[in-house]
Amino acid sequence: MEQIMLAVTRLQLIFILAGSLFLYLSLGRLIPIKEKWYCRMAVYAACWLMLSMIIFIGDWVNLPPTLGVFLLIVWWCCKGSRPKRLTVGLMLASVVFAFNGFHDNCLNYFLRELPDEIYFGGTLRFLFALFLYLWIRSHSPEPDFELSPALWKLLFLLTLSPVGIELALVLLRSPHSWWDGETILADTALFLIAFVAFIGLLWAMLVLERQQQLEQEYVLARHNRKYYEALEQQQFEIRRIKHDLANHLQLLRALPEAEKNNYIDSMTENPVFSKVLVYCGDSTVNAVLTAKESLMKQKGIRFYAKVEIGQELWMEASDICALFANALDNAVEACEKLPEGQREISLEVRQGKGLLAVKAENTCRDTQAGERGALPKTTKSDAANHGFGLRSIRKVVKRYGGQMEITQADGRFTLFLYLPVPQTAYGEQEILSDGKAKGKEKVKVKG
Repeated sequence: MEQIMLAVTRLQLIFILAGSLFLYLSLGRLIPIKEKWYCRMAVYAACWLMLSMIIFIGDWVNLPPTLGVFLLIVWWCCKGSRPKRLTVGLMLASVVFAFNGFHDNCLNYFLRELPDEIYFGGTLRFLFALFLYLWIRSHSPEPDFELSPALWKLLFLLTLSPVGIELALVLLRSPHSWWDGETILADTALFLIAFVAFIGLLWAMLVLERQQQLEQEYVLARHNRKYYEALEQQQFEIRRIKHDLANHLQLLRALPEAEKNNYIDSMTENPVFSKVLVYCGDSTVNAVLTAKESLMKQKGIRFYAKVEIGQELWMEASDICALFANALDNAVEACEKLPEGQREISLEVRQGKGLLAVKAENTCRDTQAGERGALPKTTKSDAANHGFGLRSIRKVVKRYGGQMEITQADGRFTLFLYLPVPQTAYGEQEILSDGKAKGKEKVKVKG
């Protein structure tokens, strides 16, 4: 019998360890965990402590310290804003403690007639952690999502309700009151209400995140459209001037010699006659880089560009414009804060081997780098109406299935991204490693 009990105990321990892993993964689906190994180990240990903790009604020893340790580890070992770390940690703790309280008090009461040799607490905790992970995986938003401070405060206040129910049940009751059959039904109902409240909170978080994402996408689309409309207007003006070119030539013939030069000077000063530089085979990229190079010259910024694109890109013109214009606008804004002799921007673009790679680098002030993967915050006072550049780039990169990386070190800011080129984007044309094209006539496919 002792050997059987020892085997059962070891098996339940394995179930607890496996359940702790699923609880760790559940937390990782709600909030990013820092990559350092000791942070991941600390979070796993906190999940194990919380899942395995026995919660008896009237016991002050287990619940408060465990809750404090778990929230402290989430605070130091997870990414995201402070309200997010606190709210997500409290939400996950509330649902785990609600299950533990139900299991250790109510379920034990209903199964009190079973022999002591039959123990399956670790199995039930494992099944609970597995169910929780599967449900969160199918319903949670992206781990790096972020809500406004006001929305996080709202979720935090809503989370206090189930936590308050659990604390009141455990800490404000007599240690032996739970064994009274007259109150066990009420205790069971309250623990289940606290458990179901987590589902409502997670659903509310998902709805709020999607609503905020839609609002941001609308603002970003409007922001990107501004660039594209400016390019379209420039192209329209060029076509209009070219259409009227015959009339201008006829007028020049009739003008006296002294007035001809003045008329020619006034014509060449028109912005539409500025030469569109040919950097590559995509007209939208050429138009954006021409406009931005002119801006950089006015601000005393040295600009180096190496663009190896042999043909029109498969992307929508508005997305191409948003990608390159936002990257260069951010670089110009950073360079403006430096003395003129230190202002420098470089752009390298290469299309080949099924990828479009873009690297934009600029000099900048030495500032403390943010968390890996996080977008730098805007330095403008009107943060509500600014800071859309990198977010717009990230949206475009994500839309086309690419990846984006930001680094800042030694006074240089680097934005690197790559997008996979669809196999159907250029028909039967082959893209060479140097970005040029060969073969049959290109068939361009958008998006």
